[in-house]
Amino acid sequence: MKNTFQIKKIQWEDFDFVLLFLAIISLFFHYRINGFLVMLLMIYSGIKFVFNRLQFKGYQQLFFLPAIFLMLLVGQLWTDDLKEGWTIIERNLSLLLLPIAVYGITTISVKRSQFLIKGFIWTAFGIAVTCLVIAFKWSIAHKTMYVIPNDTHFIYNVFMHHRLTDPLGLHAVYLALFVAFCALALLYQLLKVKLSRLNRILNFGLIVFFCGFLYLLKSANISVGFVICVLIMLFVHFRPLWKSSRWMRVIGVSLVVLLIGFAGMIVQTKLENFSLNYQMSNLQLSPIGIRLSIWECTWEVIRENWLLGAGTGDAHHQLRLAYERNNFLIGLRDDFNSHNMFLQYWLSNGILVVSLFCTGLFLLIRKALKHKNLLFLSFLILFILFSLTESTLRTQKGMFFFVLFAGMFYYRPTLWSFPTTEK
Repeated sequence: MKNTFQIKKIQWEDFDFVLLFLAIISLFFHYRINGFLVMLLMIYSGIKFVFNRLQFKGYQQLFFLPAIFLMLLVGQLWTDDLKEGWTIIERNLSLLLLPIAVYGITTISVKRSQFLIKGFIWTAFGIAVTCLVIAFKWSIAHKTMYVIPNDTHFIYNVFMHHRLTDPLGLHAVYLALFVAFCALALLYQLLKVKLSRLNRILNFGLIVFFCGFLYLLKSANISVGFVICVLIMLFVHFRPLWKSSRWMRVIGVSLVVLLIGFAGMIVQTKLENFSLNYQMSNLQLSPIGIRLSIWECTWEVIRENWLLGAGTGDAHHQLRLAYERNNFLIGLRDDFNSHNMFLQYWLSNGILVVSLFCTGLFLLIRKALKHKNLLFLSFLILFILFSLTESTLRTQKGMFFFVLFAGMFYYRPTLWSFPTTEK
């Protein structure tokens, strides 16, 4: 009887591992594949509840996720477009269920948890190589790297930005987020774990590759966030040496200059110019001009509905009306959302929801600092900076990435930060 019970226990843990692994790597694939696997993960958690295999506890500091979901429900009370509202609520159901589903990370061994991040890293590498191969084959077939005429974006090299990722149906900025996190995970492992010489070389090579790919993806805020996180990791790890060695201080300053220069090049090539002057009716607005126009129109709607928001299903309609009033032609043509998650929540559901979001992020940062997990902290820094220019939780990729990883880090605050020796 004892052996039978142990076999059953191992089988449940195997399912936890397999489903988490598939859910994580599916972030790189079509949203239907991703959604199906995440749904399986949530259904499996429900089954564990039924069979009393899930002794769930410790959800307190993730309260902001289901609380936001409940506020989306309440926002239907002052929504005219109820159909759109229910569509948004259905899309956000994972805020309620997914934090519970990832509780299975607590039953997974250290070795298997390391395999989760390795799977994510190698999937990112495979996707990046595939994008480059497709771009290379296209350029050979057409005898040019450029798409002419260029009527969608000033970056029209097939090895750059959306042109690079479109063949796989991936959003360049979300892929940049995943790639940056992979590079940081490799760097953290390089600093924390005593690897063999071959694996140290491999890790360093992968980091260099991901940095190069990040440059091609041209995501300004992700690149800046990546550099900030790298500097934090290096400062914390080498701080004793920098205090005692003049040469280490010289090397440290050189690294800072090099990394800032790296981020600066990406920002400069992506943003085209840094002018804050813009005319909304201009169809040739720079990336900065587009973002500022979106935020100005969003703030206009927020001022009219600052307490309760425009309503779960009406927020986007109100934003489009603001685009029309201000003759923001690009915003109307491309149907932009707020491109800022903090403003998006305030726009749709008022000041309480954006306060919940900020409070939840603060609690997660405090937990990362308490457990001295710099990879956890880096994940949060990347996500927060990303949320300043994208409505991250409005998209399936952004929501699943945040809730999956935030939940896993929350339940195992030392996740992927084990100071161990490679075996």
